[in-house]
Amino acid sequence: MSRTCVTKMFVIMLWLFIVCFVQPSTSEIRYTETRQSFYQIAGIFENNTLTQRLAFNESIRYANLGKAELQSMSDAQGGKVKDLRLEPVIFRPGRSDSYSIWKDLCSNTTMQPIAIFGPQNSVTDNIIRDQCYVSNIPHIQANLQLADPDMELNPVEATDEESSEDQGLKFKKISINFYPPAEDILYAYAMLLKYYKWKNFAVLYEDDLGLLRIQKILSEYTEDYPLTIRRLDPNADNHNIFKDLKKFNEYRVIIDCDVDRVVQYLTEAREVNMVNHYEHYILITMDASVVAEELRQFQSNITWLSITEYDKLQNSQHFLTPRVGRWTSETSVVYPPVTDIKTSALLMDDIANHVLKALQKVEMVESIENRTMSDICGPESEPWEFGALLQDEILKTKTTGVTGNIEFNELGQRVNYTLYVNEIYVSTLDTIGTWDSTARGEIIEDRPESENYDKKKNVKHFYIISKKAKPYFYDKIKCAEDDPDCVEEKADENYEGFSVDLVKEIFDTLRKHNFNFTYSFLPKTYTDYGKYRPEEKKWDGLIGDLLDKSADLAVCDLTITEERKKVVDFSVPFMSLGISILYIKEKEVEPAMFSFLNPYTFDVWIHTATAFCVVSIILFVCSRISPADWENPQPCDKDPEELENIWNFKNCTWLAMGSIMCQGCDILPKAIGTRWVCSMWWFFAVIVCQTYIAQLSASMTEALENEPITKVEDLSTQTKVLYGAIDGGSTLGFFKNSKDKMFNKMYENMVQNSAVLVKTNKEGVKRVIKGNGKYAFFMESTSIEYELKRNCDLKKVGEELDSKDYGIAMPANSPFRKYINRAILELKEFMVLDKIKRKWWEEKNVIQPCEVEEDKNDVEGDLEMKNLKGAFVVLIVGLAISMVITAFEFMNEVRNIVVREQVSHKEVFIKELKSSLNFFQLQKPVIRNPSRAPSVASSGSEKKNNRNNAIENLLEFEKVQQ
Repeated sequence: MSRTCVTKMFVIMLWLFIVCFVQPSTSEIRYTETRQSFYQIAGIFENNTLTQRLAFNESIRYANLGKAELQSMSDAQGGKVKDLRLEPVIFRPGRSDSYSIWKDLCSNTTMQPIAIFGPQNSVTDNIIRDQCYVSNIPHIQANLQLADPDMELNPVEATDEESSEDQGLKFKKISINFYPPAEDILYAYAMLLKYYKWKNFAVLYEDDLGLLRIQKILSEYTEDYPLTIRRLDPNADNHNIFKDLKKFNEYRVIIDCDVDRVVQYLTEAREVNMVNHYEHYILITMDASVVAEELRQFQSNITWLSITEYDKLQNSQHFLTPRVGRWTSETSVVYPPVTDIKTSALLMDDIANHVLKALQKVEMVESIENRTMSDICGPESEPWEFGALLQDEILKTKTTGVTGNIEFNELGQRVNYTLYVNEIYVSTLDTIGTWDSTARGEIIEDRPESENYDKKKNVKHFYIISKKAKPYFYDKIKCAEDDPDCVEEKADENYEGFSVDLVKEIFDTLRKHNFNFTYSFLPKTYTDYGKYRPEEKKWDGLIGDLLDKSADLAVCDLTITEERKKVVDFSVPFMSLGISILYIKEKEVEPAMFSFLNPYTFDVWIHTATAFCVVSIILFVCSRISPADWENPQPCDKDPEELENIWNFKNCTWLAMGSIMCQGCDILPKAIGTRWVCSMWWFFAVIVCQTYIAQLSASMTEALENEPITKVEDLSTQTKVLYGAIDGGSTLGFFKNSKDKMFNKMYENMVQNSAVLVKTNKEGVKRVIKGNGKYAFFMESTSIEYELKRNCDLKKVGEELDSKDYGIAMPANSPFRKYINRAILELKEFMVLDKIKRKWWEEKNVIQPCEVEEDKNDVEGDLEMKNLKGAFVVLIVGLAISMVITAFEFMNEVRNIVVREQVSHKEVFIKELKSSLNFFQLQKPVIRNPSRAPSVASSGSEKKNNRNNAIENLLEFEKVQQ
């Protein structure tokens, strides 16, 4: 029995039921007559398209417009409408060439197709399209195809032909492709690269068409960024390709391949540690949803575009769920999720419904008559008269299907649709944005805003590495059981320090925001922060392990530099600092008591004293021999009986002493020989005195010369003090990359003398201490601050040379960077970072605060009492000796008076002492013995007479001269 008879019988029975059992009412019951008509659609499928073929077969048979739509059409037609149905005709050609396909298609003389679908081969597809154009049978496609240059001329032809109204509709030489145009999809992928702001990335493809697609994407995106391009071999081992990407630090990769081989390539990448949280792959395929669940198992970041919404397809209530079971196997019925079906198969349902609706509209205008293939392929065949009308209606009809809005332009290309951005973030799959083909703009971000969105991504264990250095990270100090004052750190079981507390606070903060992140420190010792080794073409140290994905975070005193930022990501800074100079304080040496003797060595002093004695003796001898130094004691006596010489040895030594002391003397020699002796001694005295004064001045200010380093300029202009930094550290890099010539020169000096470079700050501090003023160390200001709190012999010299920051390093493209940044900013806001720093800089392990003594009256270059106390000692001792000599002279005079005057010692001592100490008298009486007075008087008168005679002789001499 035909389906038409069954339908009529069902309608008659329904009418009898209504008449017999339904109560009459005032409402009008309207009878609609429907008649079923079947039209064939031919589908050409090759051997490797099982799912698409079964989907085509089931969708064409299942397609119907529904009662509501038929009712609306019947109302428009006055109650009579045909219930059109489609019937699939599957054609599986034995050969793949286009001629054989069309020849075999024409051999089926009973087939009456109103449209032909396929094949999927782009070469044979064009031939079928040309044959359909000749026969005026609409050609339908559903695959990704690049633009056909032959089709670009059709709009012009259509416009010229449609301008003539009397000619009616003309059939277009086009294929109506339900798959979005390749140009639009590739442009959308270019916008996806722009959305992610990719600059350096790698491209992998497996065939020439893939390379053409990649070129199209890059032409739309940019040509400025460097690329690494490799070709994948589906039938060979591709491990070396991914090893090269790892070697080149390529963490962003575009893969253009068949969806069936995506898992294969990612598995190979995972085997060389190129698939984890830090890599990001963009798949140039619209069918990646088919393997989405497998992709989630890679725990990486994977993105692709699709024309279907993954969440809707995943819904168990989706209308295709009970049907797709017949799409996967011809022998058994299984019910896979709709997400396991490729887009080309899902489009079969859209094709069936869209063509059926267009056909229904054509049928409402005029009745369609089918033609057999013998009529189409015959030698005298004519084009199908309804072909142009059906083709035009398919282009004009708008429907909504599995792939969204279905609408076409005049070229048969799909328009006004939406592509969805699907992203696997670690293990969570979400639709994060869309791309609108009409606007043809950028990706519109539309991430889920539910509270559970981030919670699904918060399971992760972090492996943290650090470089041991106080106070940032070092082995935990265990407290003794009998030490009640010891407080043991609890942040970690094995380590303690600023970095340990910082990590604990960061992860505690993230837990408050429902991130269940855990962490542990790797027990590995690092000697370098990390530097690039050109000979090995790789990084070592902390940076090297991050690049190898051996760790997730590096937390220590790691400086953020441009060179490091090129290979790893950094968090926001958690500490700001600058480069400064660590130097040892000059130990103030107490000057010796007789430091004024330092200008000359002991030998010089001995030779000077010897010269003094020799000169005194020679002067004494010369003055005794030289006649000019013998003088007349009585100038008035022209013929004296005796001559007087004042140059006794005492006077000679006094003249020599006065000369060398630059004080002079009141008596001077008259003879040429003695004057020559004095001249030579004075010349010697000038040299000795001036050099002594100069050397004394230098020795008195020696403390100032021991402190030549007050700023970096002083360090660069001298050679006495060596200076260095950590080898391979950011401090040394500052001098290397600086544009300042002085810093460049200092870098060259350090590199040429590699002995000044150290491995750690601790080693540098030890060298400064042991160098005792001969070594200065360039160090971060925060580390210098820490050392100054614990060693009072050290000091910071000058101002900071630059400004930089410490940050937490992580592998490039880390998906956790934004969470770490959020936690650090929150800790900064609540002053937690300052609290941690204060704890480890000022409270922990501080031995004793340094006492700073400042002399407010201190002026640069002045001399204190300690510098001149030796001179004062000499003065005091000299004064004491003079007092002893004076006392000896006084007692000798007392003795002489006692002997001469024959008086007692006591009487003479008392009288002389009273007279000498009477400071208001300038004269004192001569002590006489009363019993010896006359004789003394007579002698006095005799002297007076002699004086008078001398005066008279002088007067007579003057008269004679007149």
